[in-house]
Amino acid sequence: MKLTADLISNSPTYINAIKEFELDLSGSHIALIENLGATRDLYDAINLCNNTVRILGNFPELTRLQSIYIADNRVASIERDLGTQLPQLHTLVLSNNDIAELVDLEPLRAFKKLQHLSLVNNPVAFKPHARLWCIWRLADSLHVLDFERITLAERKEAKRLFETPKGGLSDLAKSILEIESSAAKTFVPGEGLGNQNSNEATQTDTMDVDKQQSIAELKARIREEMAQVQDMEEFI
Repeated sequence: MKLTADLISNSPTYINAIKEFELDLSGSHIALIENLGATRDLYDAINLCNNTVRILGNFPELTRLQSIYIADNRVASIERDLGTQLPQLHTLVLSNNDIAELVDLEPLRAFKKLQHLSLVNNPVAFKPHARLWCIWRLADSLHVLDFERITLAERKEAKRLFETPKGGLSDLAKSILEIESSAAKTFVPGEGLGNQNSNEATQTDTMDVDKQQSIAELKARIREEMAQVQDMEEFI
């Protein structure tokens, strides 16, 4: 299904569990993010969970948007300049997607206010040193990763691993940036979607069991996780 202005205007909106004004586009079989200018930048949060989105990108400038929930999709790449379009974004839930390499996370460096990030159950999360790499490489504002608070000890260990005593890149950091760069993905509008419309029904039928969970259950899980994050912040 295309993400049209009509779909946006007819989708539910509400105040969510953490008091954000949220637009709920979850479970709408959306393959490509488009036409979000029709939101008129009215929302604090957009819920795109349980769709078939492959590229996190193609957003207009939305200066109010603070949270994107896009768990249970097929996101494998992130638009390079997305951070400039969403300058206030502080929460990004990318659980259960297909991001594979550490260098695929480089566009997230542009989110200067990013505080909460979830990469749970992405292939990249199982890479050696993945958590420490995100702590070191992304904005200092990041303080909750995969729903676990980042500790000072982790920040020190990340710096020890990826920086030389003089502040340069360590051999390990260079190897990640240079060797894995061949696998990095650059955002191209519509990339990989040539036969998306004709294949949509088949793809929906072959989705993993985790992606077929009910929308109600998915919302409850996201809200519970974000409530836990809010509780964590009392100690930060």
